[in-house]
Amino acid sequence: MRIFVWFTIAIFISTVFWPQLIDSNGLLYCLLLSVGLLMVPRARYLAIVPFIAIYFTCYVNLTLTGSLPIPDTLKQHLPLVNDTSLQALSDGENHAVIVQVNSLINQKNKSYFTAKLLDIDNNHLKYSPLIEMRWYKPDIIVQEGEIHQFIIRLKPVYGYANPGGFDRQKWRYSQHIAYQASVKEHIARISADISLRARFYQKIKHLTDAFDNQGILLALSFADKTLISLEKKELIQQLAISHLFAISGLHIGLLFSLLYFIIHILITRILPSQFLGWGTWRLVNLTALSGAFFYAYLAGFSLPTQRAFLMLLLGVVVLSMKRRCGLVDLLSMALLAILLWDPLAILSISLWMSFLAVSIILMVLWRFPVVSQGRENTKRQLPWMKVKRYIKFLILIQLALTILMLPMQLMSFSAFNWLSPLINFVAVPLFSLIIIPLILLGCFLSVVSESLALVFLIPADYLISLFFELFARAEQFYSYFSVFSAENNILIMSLILVVILVYFQTKHKLINFFFAVIYILTLAVTLWQKNHQSYSPWYVEVFDIGQGLAVLIRTQDKVLLYDSGPRYPSGYSTASTVVLPYLQSLGIEHLDYFVISHSDIDHAGGVSVISEKVSIGQLLLGEPLTHDSINKDINTQFCHAGQSWLLGELNVDVFAPYKLTNNNNNNSCVLRISDTELAVLLTGDIEKKQEAILMEKHQDNLISNILLAPHHGSKHSSSEGFIASVKPQWVVFSAGFLNRWKFPAEEVKVRYKNQSVKMVNTGLNGFIRFKMEKEHIQMQTYREDLAPYWYHHLFSL
Repeated sequence: MRIFVWFTIAIFISTVFWPQLIDSNGLLYCLLLSVGLLMVPRARYLAIVPFIAIYFTCYVNLTLTGSLPIPDTLKQHLPLVNDTSLQALSDGENHAVIVQVNSLINQKNKSYFTAKLLDIDNNHLKYSPLIEMRWYKPDIIVQEGEIHQFIIRLKPVYGYANPGGFDRQKWRYSQHIAYQASVKEHIARISADISLRARFYQKIKHLTDAFDNQGILLALSFADKTLISLEKKELIQQLAISHLFAISGLHIGLLFSLLYFIIHILITRILPSQFLGWGTWRLVNLTALSGAFFYAYLAGFSLPTQRAFLMLLLGVVVLSMKRRCGLVDLLSMALLAILLWDPLAILSISLWMSFLAVSIILMVLWRFPVVSQGRENTKRQLPWMKVKRYIKFLILIQLALTILMLPMQLMSFSAFNWLSPLINFVAVPLFSLIIIPLILLGCFLSVVSESLALVFLIPADYLISLFFELFARAEQFYSYFSVFSAENNILIMSLILVVILVYFQTKHKLINFFFAVIYILTLAVTLWQKNHQSYSPWYVEVFDIGQGLAVLIRTQDKVLLYDSGPRYPSGYSTASTVVLPYLQSLGIEHLDYFVISHSDIDHAGGVSVISEKVSIGQLLLGEPLTHDSINKDINTQFCHAGQSWLLGELNVDVFAPYKLTNNNNNNSCVLRISDTELAVLLTGDIEKKQEAILMEKHQDNLISNILLAPHHGSKHSSSEGFIASVKPQWVVFSAGFLNRWKFPAEEVKVRYKNQSVKMVNTGLNGFIRFKMEKEHIQMQTYREDLAPYWYHHLFSL
């Protein structure tokens, strides 16, 4: 049974690496294979493989699209399957829909919420998938539970696809959302009945309006993080305590334990011993589970909360049956139950972080039973001895979690806070045993008396402020690691672990020593190969940043960044979420050259962000910036035709502008970068007039293997003559997915196609990398080559 459970878990894990989901023919073949294997006694276990493939594909399709990849004739006879998939409705046309709001709403997120789709174009849906609603100019404020009718335009959820950055598309899929709706018009409020949770939320929100930490209080009680400021979110991340603000297994488990402890004491003290029978333990369990269920309800039964409560429920049921079950077996059964309940949880990094943490704690309990349980003796331990043992146990657990979770931390976030053991040593008991119980008591008592609720909420707010004041400067110890540094650290840590295991192993010591030597030699060869390449290629990398431009040119020891991506009125910039994380993953702390083609906000929106976080050798501007102040300590010049310099072994030539004009697009700084054999032409937003000047002035020097399409593929750029002069093998369109300007224009794509130019688009392909090496160019895209998984393909569903 144990082998079967782990085998099934392994099959679920393999779905993360599927290039695509199974189609209707694949489902039929899997069904036949499953039946065939069940008929062979010795191969029956293998039937789980095609069965999981069918189950996973059907679950994902139904959850994300509301339908299944089966013939329409079969859909009509299935109770929970809609006749039409959401994929067919993302056609760029307006649709009339009826939705039920599924998010807690406040003034900050009133334009952005999730909802259940109940009806579309007067067709009632048999299954209600979740969609992401975006209402840019709301004329009313909706609330959770209300039912509204809208005119919307549907399109797939899109996330920037870049290495090193936040994978929004994968995260949204794990949240059961694959489509977003842009609200064009609000028709009517069909039902004004808001949920009990929404009423509760509004009451607590009103009570805490004057609190300094209102956003954190609401995050810890209702799992609503929208009111936490960006500065506080960044501080939480840098202190490595994000896990404390996502209601999950830690919160649910500790609340259950606290309630169990309190209720058990009350029952044993109130009831005489003769009345304490087999039902006592079950009564305590049921009461504590009810408290955990109430907390899960406050959190809106978010997916992490569902997983935590399911795991807790399974554990209580198994232990209540008084059957022998090892903790490892219980953990594996809980993981399998979660994956069967929600297969999309496989995409959630929080799931794997949680289970790794639990596994480490179980390992500590197994390896150091004396610290966790105390020495077996007949004497009653004094209170101070119990406190001492508890503190020693906390220190041991925290050290184990910090060291053993470091590889996953580095692989997932490429960052680490060196004070995290100390911070979490204080934060975990403070939040779990004091702050969260105070908040929940305040929420519960607000039903009886607001004054009584404030008696608990005010101390909670004060303790949160005290904690952040105490560790305000600890963010300085938050360090980023490049991919290479992270890999080296992981390899070295694994080496230390191997040596420790060999040293403490008493049996087969010679064999273990032999394998340790083989591992060390393999590690040494791997590191030597990484540091001694016979030839160093150079790279042209175009970021997927929506409607804008950012291009990184890097050699072995020199770096040039061309443009910095867009910035939006909210203050959000892709420089901080896309460009900087990638630079940090490569270990780049210095830009030799930072070129801003011109002042448009979609090209220059991240100047201040980049200049604050990365040192800059030379800043070149196509024209003066109107929206950003530049640090006076940075060496700044304006681009003008005729400039040239060396970037390592590469030649960089400035072809434009010749003079500044009123058309800021034509003021773009045009660069040609080459190694004498291969070249790339960076054009900014130039239009046909400037293209004509370039052809006149540089007719013989425009030829380049790669062309960054002028003005994102606008119909006012990329003239036939200019394309013929450049003679590119590839043209790159840096454009937003389904952008409102419809870049690249159809006539532009025809022009490139007529001249046999290969086209690639960041909006469709994601991050694009060109590896330039020995007269050979290797082109890779994020969605097709670097991370070619089903959840990165926009049209896989």
